[in-house]
Order: sequence, then C-alpha cells, then structure tokens
Amino acid sequence: MIEHPYIKFKNIYVIPTFHSRIEFAKLVRTALFKVFPDVIAIELPNNMQDEVLEAIGRLPYLSLIGYSDTLNPKKLNFIPIDPGDSIIEGIRIGLEHNIPIEFIDLSVSEYLPPNFKLPDDYAINQIGLQNFYTQISEYFKEEFKDSKDINLDKINLEDFLNNQENFDKEYDYIEKDILREKYMAAHLLKMAPLYHRILLIIGMAHWEKVKYYLENPEKIRDVDLDLIPHKFVKIFNIRASDARFLLRELPYHTYKWLKFREIFSEEKLEKIETLEEVHKVMNSYNKIEHIRKILLKAKYDYEEEYKEFVDLHKLKTLFQYSRNLSLSEQRLLPNLYQLLIASKNIIDDDYAWKVMEKATKYPYDDDSDNYETMKMGFEGGYDPSGRYIKLRRHHPYSYGKEKDVPLKKKSEEKYPGEWKNEWEKGKDMTVSWPPEDIIEEDYFAFIRKKTIKNLKNHRIKIEEFKSSLMDGIAIKETIRNWAFKKKIYVQNIQQVQGKIDTVVLIFDKDDNAVEKYPYKLTWWAEHDKESDMAFYSTNPGDYIIGPGITHVEVGGLLSIFPAINIRPIFDTCMDYEYKDTKDKSERLLKAALIYSKERYIAYVAAEPPRKYFYSLAGTKHRELVYIPIDNFSKESLKTIKHIHILAGRDKRKIAHSYIFLNE
Repeated sequence: MIEHPYIKFKNIYVIPTFHSRIEFAKLVRTALFKVFPDVIAIELPNNMQDEVLEAIGRLPYLSLIGYSDTLNPKKLNFIPIDPGDSIIEGIRIGLEHNIPIEFIDLSVSEYLPPNFKLPDDYAINQIGLQNFYTQISEYFKEEFKDSKDINLDKINLEDFLNNQENFDKEYDYIEKDILREKYMAAHLLKMAPLYHRILLIIGMAHWEKVKYYLENPEKIRDVDLDLIPHKFVKIFNIRASDARFLLRELPYHTYKWLKFREIFSEEKLEKIETLEEVHKVMNSYNKIEHIRKILLKAKYDYEEEYKEFVDLHKLKTLFQYSRNLSLSEQRLLPNLYQLLIASKNIIDDDYAWKVMEKATKYPYDDDSDNYETMKMGFEGGYDPSGRYIKLRRHHPYSYGKEKDVPLKKKSEEKYPGEWKNEWEKGKDMTVSWPPEDIIEEDYFAFIRKKTIKNLKNHRIKIEEFKSSLMDGIAIKETIRNWAFKKKIYVQNIQQVQGKIDTVVLIFDKDDNAVEKYPYKLTWWAEHDKESDMAFYSTNPGDYIIGPGITHVEVGGLLSIFPAINIRPIFDTCMDYEYKDTKDKSERLLKAALIYSKERYIAYVAAEPPRKYFYSLAGTKHRELVYIPIDNFSKESLKTIKHIHILAGRDKRKIAHSYIFLNE
C-alpha cells in the first residue's frame, strides 16, 4: 500500500515539514499528483511575497532574503531561498502549474526559538509521513505542550496586529509561536470556503495548534490579515562557495535535486499515468546513492592526483565507519562532518579534502552583480561593505549545532593565476620546506636501521647448544627438533661490520615511451642534520597549491647522510660518467656507488637492480642491500613520494598555510 504524502483535514491537505529538507520537497511534488490543489498555502509572511518570488526566479542561483525593522540593522532575520526546501518547492510548483499561492504566516520581529535536534527525515522513505508525524508529535508535546497550553487562549492576536508599531509588550518565542499559529489558522479559515482543495505546507511544530484553532474558529474570528511591511528587506546573492552555510542539505544533494527536477520536468511528468509511477520516479532520487557517488568521485580524483590506489577493502571500511558514526548520533545518513571524519581516519587528509570538495560543490554561481553578495559563515555574514551581520533563520529548527569541518583551512587565490605567477617569479631559486625535510630525514634514518636489521637477520647461524647460549635460544628450531633429537639450538648472530650512509628509493623506473617524471634535481644539504638528495619527479608548477608553492610526485630519489656536496647527478656534463646506465633510476644507483663512504647501500624498489651493479659494487668494495618496496606501507611512503618545492626562501614563512602534514 502506498502511503499518502499528506495528512488530510477537511479540504486541507497538510504536509507538516522540516524546513530545508529534500525528503519533504519530494512529498510536495508527489502530493501535486494526488491532490491537484486549487491553491497552495505556505508558511511565509505576505509582506515579503514580492522578494521571495523574485529570489525564486533567480534559481538555481542562491539567494538570502534579509529583513529587519530597523533601516541599518546589525542583526537580520533571513529566509534562505533553498531549492531543497519544501516551501520553496511548493512555490515553484505553483508558478510552474499556474496554481495560486497564499503566503499565510505572521511576520514577527526578533523571533528566535531555541535550536533542538530533529530526527533524520530520511526515515520517511520507510515509515511514511503519517507514522513519522505521529512519532515527532509526541516529542513536540513533551517540549512545548505545557507552556503552549497555558498561553493558548491568553495571547491576543488582535491587539498585536492593531498595535504592531507601538507595542511595548515583550513576547517570548512560545507566545510568538501562538501568535503565528492563530494568524495562519485565521488565514486558512478565510480560504477554506473559497477553494475545493488546499495544499498546506507548514512547519511540523505548528500544525497541531493550527488544527486546534481550525477546530475552534470562535477563538480567531474577524482577524485583520494585513501586515505592516518591514523597514529593511533585501535580497542578497550567495556565492556557490558559501552554499554549505546557507543550505541544510549537502550542496551535492541540492545540486542533484535540481538535476532531478530538470529530468522529470513538467512535460515528462504529464506522461505518468499511475500513482505507482510517480512514487517510482520520486524514489529514484536517493541520498544514499549520492553519498556513494561523493566518496567514489573523491577516490578517482585522489588516485589521479596522488597516484595512491584506494582498494575495495578501504572503501568498504569507509562506508561502514561513516554509517556507524551517523548511527552513533541517531542519524540514518552521515552529515558532512561525519563523512570527513571517516575519510580522514580511514584514508588521509588529502582524501578528506577531495570528499569536502565533492560534497560541498554547488556549480551555479551568479557573477552578474545584479544583487549584492553576502559572504556567509556558520553564525553570520559580511555585507559588501565588510560589515559583520549576525544572521538568524526565519525557520531556526535544526539537527543540532553546526560543526566546522575537521580539516585545516585552505587559503584561496586573491585572483586567478596569482599562485602560478608567484611560482614563475622564483622557480629558479627553489628550496624545500624544513618541517617536511625533518619527516623525510627521519624516514631515511628508518630505512637505514631497517636495512642493518635485515643484514643481521640474514647472518644468523643456528647451532646446537653445547656450552654457551650465545645470542639466545632459537625457539623455532628447538621446537622443530625436540620431538626427535631432544636437543636445544641457539642463535649465533654475526656482527655487521660497516654502516649505511646511502639510500636509493625507486617508486617508478619511468622507462615507458612517455616520460612520466621529466623533472630532475640535485639538492644539497643546508645544515649538518640534512642529507644530500637527488631525485626525478613530475614537473613543479603543474600542480600549484599556494603562492609559489608546488606539489610534485617523486619517481625515485637518492639520499646521502652525512652530506658531502655531491656533484649535480643529472647535468648533461655528467653524462659520460653515467654512460653505463639505462634510465634515471640506474643513474641514481650509480651515483650512490660513486659517492657512498660506507660499505652498505640500501636499495628499495619493486625489483632488484641488474647484476651488473652488484659486480660494480664489488669492484668499489661496496655491497648493495635490496629491500622490496612492499616491505614498507604505502601510507608511510607517501611522506617522501609526495613532496613540495618552494619558489624561494621567503615562501617558507607562509608555507604552513598551504602544506598540511599528517599528524
């Protein structure tokens, strides 16, 4: 059985709604085909009707209508023109289908109900509007019943309307709610005899009391419905980059809702013959599927940029973790904060930024300057003059306190091409970033220690215990032979004579026809805590992350510590010395053999080097120690595979604002 998308009261078909939630906008579109209303009544005041209609005409560009009873306000109540809001959807349907629209709400100043957590409206898809409303009504009764019932018949709406400009009495939010509910009920009473079917879109917290006044019309007879205009009403343009502050849904959900409306346009919907088809069409808009697409699109971008593969096991863990986070806060679907926490913990900050970019991207931006633009944040906004204005929603009920994203903020260019220009100015004076250098040197030291440990492990002799335990009992060998020989075996660890000062790390030999890592550089140590380093990588400047700051992907590198001021390995004047090498990776290995001062050289790669280099190492009294690169975690290797180059020492002062190292 298909659930009704409304609650019927006489000739009024009611959609009790949470504001700015797409699931209720879906109910409004569904109700259109079941009710075919003669009029659509909405919970907005008619003294802002012209501005609301004008702002809706701008969609898909986002607007904010700010209003106040002072000409130069420091605080504004505002109505977000949210494409995913059920009231906005009702107005759009009325305009598209030539259905009259009635603005029935009362306009009150300084209206600020408390925020309280609302349940996830996605449940409507499973339990239907009627069951959902029944459950939520119990909550509203617990929160407001006593205080509302006490004042239900004490608040005089006529006095308020007749003395709006000169009224000294201060009303609290409960009393203002009662005033609004009386006013909306009075409006509906006048409409009821004039229309056969009224579609009412109203906040879920208000319908019960509006219904009470409709059942007791003697309490609200002969109310004058004219409202005094506000002294300040203005439409502000909202940039697409600020969409997440205006919208209650993820901007990606809202974008997909707009695309959904385009696909199922009026012409296409007119071809639908049964109600089952309507529900099938509406259910094709699924936020779970959108979240999956956000995470997958972020994965593809992340893999393309960082060349790090996100396997199916990690994706599965990410989906489960984000689901569990949402359930821990009694939600069915994760919000932006939970998606970012899951992405950051399961993969890393770079992937989380990709998720942030996909989830908050709203592609429609108005650059016409026809409306003044307000820069928005969580609590307020800045008007074009730079003045901060505290913003208070006309519909303040929310899912709880908004949380800022759990990622360090990224700066933006002051103008397109600013960062690239800074790079071009100083690209001939490149330097590294010291905090990143420390991480790299620590990792090189780790590789040296691991190599020595591997050498020791390969030089362990197992001997039968006679008179000395030597370097300890060989547990495995003893257990293996005890049943037959009843003998104890001990370890004789041969000492490694020599140290490691040179590390060669090859991520990719780059021996393909198309050169993947064309940039080659030799870097010298700036102090005695750094190593001399040579590497080949992607071109710096291809991926600019800040003013004169670029990210590169390293294909292979050489580190020698302590530094000895090696000659430029990749200079053409050195070609003769490296004539026996086939590619850049072998050139690094040959340089390691030339400049190494110690006996052992660590070589980390997917494959061991050619036998020629083992022979060459022997002639120079060196020994190559090969360690497969798979012995190191991909996450740890990222610290040296992806590095940053700065166009000049002066960029070190600002690099911390653009380079975020995983903590």
